[in-house]
Amino acid sequence: MSETHQRRRPPEGAPRSSSSPRSTRSNPKNKKRRKRKRGGGFFKVFLAIAVIIGFAVGGAGLGMVFGILNGTDMINTQDVTPESFTSIIFDAKGEEFDKLHGDENREYVKLAQIAPYMQKAVIAIEDERFYDHNGIDFRGIMRAAVENIRHLSFSQGASTLTQQLIKNEKLDAKKTLDRKIKEQYLAVNLEKSLVKQLGSKKAAKDYILELYLNTIALSHGLNGVESAAQYYYGKNASELSLAESAVIAGITKNPSVYAPDINSEKSKERQTTILKKMLDLSYITQGEYDQAVAEDVYSTLVGSKTENDTQKANHNYFVEAMIAQVANDLVEKKGYKKAQAYDLIYSGGLQIYSTMDATMQDAMEVAFNTDSLFPASDGTLSVTYLISVMDTTNPDTNSNQSHYERKTTVTSEDQVDAFVESVQKELLDDTHTLVLDKVTTSRSLQAAMVIMDQHNGQIKALVGGRGQKPGDSVFNRATQALRQQGSAMKPLASYAPAIDMGLLMPGSVIMDEPVTYGSWSPRNWNGRFLGPCTVRQGIRDSMNILAIKTFMMVGAESSFKYMENFGLSTLVEADKAATTALGGLTQGISVLEGTAAYAAIANGGIYNEPQYYTVIYDHDGNVLLDNSKIDTHRVIKETTAYMLTDMMKDVITGGGSATGRKAAISGMTVAGKTGTTNDTKDLTFYGYTPYYTAGIWMGYDTSKVIANGGSAHLNIWRTVMSQVHQGLSNKSFPQPSGLVTQTYCSACGGIATDLCSQDYYGLTTHSDLAAANFKGSAGVCTVHKVFSICKESGKLASDKCPDSSRMDVVLAVDDKGNILSKPSKIPEGKMDINIKETCDYDHTNSPPPPYDDTLPTDNGGWGGNNGNGSGTNTPGETNYDDGIPDENTWQDNNFGIN
Repeated sequence: MSETHQRRRPPEGAPRSSSSPRSTRSNPKNKKRRKRKRGGGFFKVFLAIAVIIGFAVGGAGLGMVFGILNGTDMINTQDVTPESFTSIIFDAKGEEFDKLHGDENREYVKLAQIAPYMQKAVIAIEDERFYDHNGIDFRGIMRAAVENIRHLSFSQGASTLTQQLIKNEKLDAKKTLDRKIKEQYLAVNLEKSLVKQLGSKKAAKDYILELYLNTIALSHGLNGVESAAQYYYGKNASELSLAESAVIAGITKNPSVYAPDINSEKSKERQTTILKKMLDLSYITQGEYDQAVAEDVYSTLVGSKTENDTQKANHNYFVEAMIAQVANDLVEKKGYKKAQAYDLIYSGGLQIYSTMDATMQDAMEVAFNTDSLFPASDGTLSVTYLISVMDTTNPDTNSNQSHYERKTTVTSEDQVDAFVESVQKELLDDTHTLVLDKVTTSRSLQAAMVIMDQHNGQIKALVGGRGQKPGDSVFNRATQALRQQGSAMKPLASYAPAIDMGLLMPGSVIMDEPVTYGSWSPRNWNGRFLGPCTVRQGIRDSMNILAIKTFMMVGAESSFKYMENFGLSTLVEADKAATTALGGLTQGISVLEGTAAYAAIANGGIYNEPQYYTVIYDHDGNVLLDNSKIDTHRVIKETTAYMLTDMMKDVITGGGSATGRKAAISGMTVAGKTGTTNDTKDLTFYGYTPYYTAGIWMGYDTSKVIANGGSAHLNIWRTVMSQVHQGLSNKSFPQPSGLVTQTYCSACGGIATDLCSQDYYGLTTHSDLAAANFKGSAGVCTVHKVFSICKESGKLASDKCPDSSRMDVVLAVDDKGNILSKPSKIPEGKMDINIKETCDYDHTNSPPPPYDDTLPTDNGGWGGNNGNGSGTNTPGETNYDDGIPDENTWQDNNFGIN
């Protein structure tokens, strides 16, 4: 029978103690039970405390998280869209030829323009569950946590592509808990926002991948896979092979280590790792893997830089001149600050459609790198020192800097250093400190050239210096150098205004004779005075006296206005002087402005502002700047422009001392004007065809005599322009209505009478172009008169002279009794007539002299122009000749101003 043992309870109110009626025999199990009971109580207390602490810590942690999140600004797609993009420059045919970028070299492309291999390579190595998670990869976080605990480090971050995009574009790169929480929070919100905006998770993920692939840093300042593909492999991102894609994807881990042109071994290891990962994820087959691993992607690298590359210019002279115009237009037309304008140009992802013709630019650059086209150097160095100085006593940052330019000529590099030191000693002291300086030295004779399409103002080619361009933002002699122009100013300052105002025409006659203005007595470059000469003669033979007299007819004020309308922007009040007619300017003009001025003549008198671009699109494809409406205005009448052109054709192909013969292009009509300053320190030529206008300057940066300069600048001009016109058919400049052929008296330039054609010495009449309403600057000729001359004495016949000794001749005589038509050397068979005296010869004892008493049938020694009868001379013909001796008869070609 079983017994039921019941535990007795102490009486109500009795104290519980060891004296309670229990068994007093020791029981080990009971001891253990009692121990466990006491231990369990301690654990409960500890657990309770731990829970309380946990909640406290958790609460504090949650509070910290909420605090971080409350301080986190939400983002949108603009916040993670790259702000810096590479700008692309296209030539006149729409072909890409240059790129501009600031600190980040980035070309944005759509996802469809990126090779699928490139996309998969990045996803495989960076975020294999990219298309599955919602911005945070929890499996990746757990894996990273395990790895970090195992290795006691925080090297594994488990950041998704979305998180990396936010970190790269919005947050800093420091590994902190604060940044990590923000990064994850923003990643979830960004993906959620994009799904709502784009309509699906797939579309949102594609856009995030597109942004990521356009923002990642890939060494050498490259950002995005398009820039990297072009730099490393010379192809677009859409053309990358599997092996090339894996190489580029591998750079992201550490661009300074894994760039293929920096460490090919490390790059190969990383590439293989990525390819293996792609194989494991079934992104590629085993065959594709094997082929990619075996492919040699390092011998085909095209972007590796050499030490000398840093010495070379990234952009040609045209591009830098274009950038300056774009920046100026952004400031003036769009209200940008100058710094903002340049930032947009270099980092705004602009598409700039330039006017540059790549073929013309190449032809010009080749010529300027061909030493055989230039005279030999004289062994000296031209030095230009640019220095900016800050006045530390002036707190105004807008006015406390001064900029100086100093030039000199030296014979050694040591003298360059000494020159720089002397300038600094002059300009710097305790309160004037150096901000920036730049010294440029050149051994070579320099040159600059511009080609312009006169019909629309588009610059087709431009070079601002001889030889290889030494760097970026260097001195551009085509746009920045202001040089004296010599006789190239004569058409602009004198003849164009005079003809346009109706004062003179090509056939008008001006007396070439000594003149004095104040203390100045100018002379012709050949040292001779030729008497009556035509305007055509004056342009062709570059006659100084005729240009000065024409300038005085026009007046300084009127001439100045014409020159300003020709686009010459560097003129000053002091240039309202007769010396301007010979190119003696206070500051000089640039080759660019000179070319544009002559282009106005070539364009029928209409000036077009020089243009370097046609249209510019912003990063989103919107028109930013449109040059379809350019600054254009009429400077001179169309008839004036044609007559100037017709006369300047003679500079190239005319007789006499036509100074531009060496610029003739075979099979092409050319007109132009040369210019040479005193002592041959500057050589210029502006010439044009029915297609293009081009100007060239040659000289030293520091003004000095050009030894053996000769016609070198004309040879270069011809060399370049001959290539430019290859394949173009010759054509004439179109003659406008309103022109007639006018017959002039060759002695006075008046309208010819019957007597003019009978001039004894042959200075008869000539015909040339004129405006239909031109009545002659001298009216009808009054200088040709009939005189009765004694055949025996050559003097005026007296009453004692028998009829057999008398001869009636027609002479051109001024109001002082000077015979205008009488040449300095009396032709054979002609008398030396003197009408200031009357014959006192004794005719009774002397035989008659053997003089010819017939009226002239030849030119009387005056040459083709002034000796021809009416209508026998055609302006512009190759054999056009007005009897001036050839230039080889003059001994000193540098005499005077040519």
